Amino acid sequence: MRVFAAVLMTAMILLPIQASAATGQFWDHARYDSDGVQMEGGTIGFTTQWNLSSNNDTENTYSSEVDDMPILVEVYTATWCTNCVTTQNLMNEAIADSDVELIHYHRHWFETGDPFGSNSTEERWTSTYGHAVTLNGGAPRLAPTKVVDGERMHFGTRSNSDSLMDDYATSLSRGQTAPFSGNITFSIHQSLDSINIEWNISSLVPNVGIADYQLDPWLLLVEESAYFPEGTNNLENYDHILLEAVNLGSESNLYGSSDVIMPSLWDGDDLKIAVLVDWTLEEISSSGSPLPAPGALLLVASLVAIANRTQSRKL
Repeated sequence: MRVFAAVLMTAMILLPIQASAATGQFWDHARYDSDGVQMEGGTIGFTTQWNLSSNNDTENTYSSEVDDMPILVEVYTATWCTNCVTTQNLMNEAIADSDVELIHYHRHWFETGDPFGSNSTEERWTSTYGHAVTLNGGAPRLAPTKVVDGERMHFGTRSNSDSLMDDYATSLSRGQTAPFSGNITFSIHQSLDSINIEWNISSLVPNVGIADYQLDPWLLLVEESAYFPEGTNNLENYDHILLEAVNLGSESNLYGSSDVIMPSLWDGDDLKIAVLVDWTLEEISSSGSPLPAPGALLLVASLVAIANRTQSRKL
């Protein structure tokens, strides 16, 4: 009986360890498909400031190597969301002077209290992260939610460790983890009320051992700051507002050209243009179920069987 109890106790100790390793101690996984299967993927990219007045009828080219790209933090928020302000202050403190780009998606669908956001921003959020948010909170568009580098999700005000600050700081400290090298290059030409963007991601190559992958480029138009005192969370100045999200998918998805109608800025002339690339590797097995992993159940069954066999021999 002592052997059986010892083995059972060992199994009980090992189960939470395995569960912790599977879910991540400081964050939740950010990407699942519609069947709840975990996908291995993330996001890389960079932004550039664009002055609508001085850059009219001009063309500029920008390029960045993967290793030089900033950490990307995509945030789902709303002007009525008080918890969004609290958690963003913690995130700002965790960022400190790190090289981080913040992009804020504002709740738009069926929303009367928030003037920001658009159909395209909601579509990008729900298609990219909606399944993961649903697994965590029961619906695809819940504020506040933060995603670091398209991989690591921090949902609501819930901490996975001792504090949200620890969660954010640890998540940011991982830095750029995309298994690719090469660069993203894009050119912008503004003419009247539209811009033409040419992009090239053909130099992006995966690390050794990766054969099956997909690259999906996006153009994001971001207003750096907007004054909106009517927001009920009393923030008044809202930063990093994503105005439009345009999928740049071409036949090859590696290069192409697209014309985009210039969005109306809320105030000022503080537009940022970002080109992001969502990368996806082969799907890995995960159901998002709270039940122990099959391997863990097999481990427990094996240990119990050994204990029973040992006890029978003693009898």
